[in-house]
Amino acid sequence: MSDTRIYKEFGDFGKRMKVIAILTLLSFILSLVGAFVPPIGIVATLFSLIIIIFFLLVLGNVKRAGKVLNNKELLGFTPKFLFGTIIRFIGQMLWGIGWFAIEDLWIMAVIGAALIIVGSILRFMAWGGIKVFFETNTQLFPLEISEKGTSGGKLCKISTIFDMTIILSIIGEILRIIGYFKLASTKDLIGAPAQTISQPIAPQPVSASAPSAPSANFCPNCGSSVSPGARFCPGCGSSIN
Repeated sequence: MSDTRIYKEFGDFGKRMKVIAILTLLSFILSLVGAFVPPIGIVATLFSLIIIIFFLLVLGNVKRAGKVLNNKELLGFTPKFLFGTIIRFIGQMLWGIGWFAIEDLWIMAVIGAALIIVGSILRFMAWGGIKVFFETNTQLFPLEISEKGTSGGKLCKISTIFDMTIILSIIGEILRIIGYFKLASTKDLIGAPAQTISQPIAPQPVSASAPSAPSANFCPNCGSSVSPGARFCPGCGSSIN
């Protein structure tokens, strides 16, 4: 990769994705424990706020890299992920209110579920774009990073399908955490050589062999006419080489 800006953006992207992966894992564990010990749930909420901040930084990395490369997958990631996350969050709030509220508010649960699906679809498209980017731009990265980036995008993409089911969102969270750690591999990008692309050897044009010089028809000594194949001049008797 010749442009150091791309190295920097993806290097920072990887470092921040690692922080997000670790915090998401801790938040997931604390959320499970918080179901039985409420005070711990507060810590999980704090981690979630920090994750949001780091994700905003990550979105900036992806957007700037997309502008440098003029890549539609990277440029489309930020709006799809951002709007998808906001819509899904609103949907979760409405679904929670409608589910636990009085009977007259059941419609809120239905609207909330619909918004969760819409938001998850947008996030599905966003992570799908990341997967396609790493998959189709292997020449930009070392092979191992390219493969982990593709795998990470794929896992995050699959996780959004489980998010749509609401009930199976725990499975989606586990897949997402694994995907985050794989995407974090770009933190090692700075200073790493780009994958060498083997260029096919262009076929060399076959030069036409120069026609052989015609046999001498005249004696080099006296200039007399000589028959082809003759070894001596008929005029002066000189040897014909």
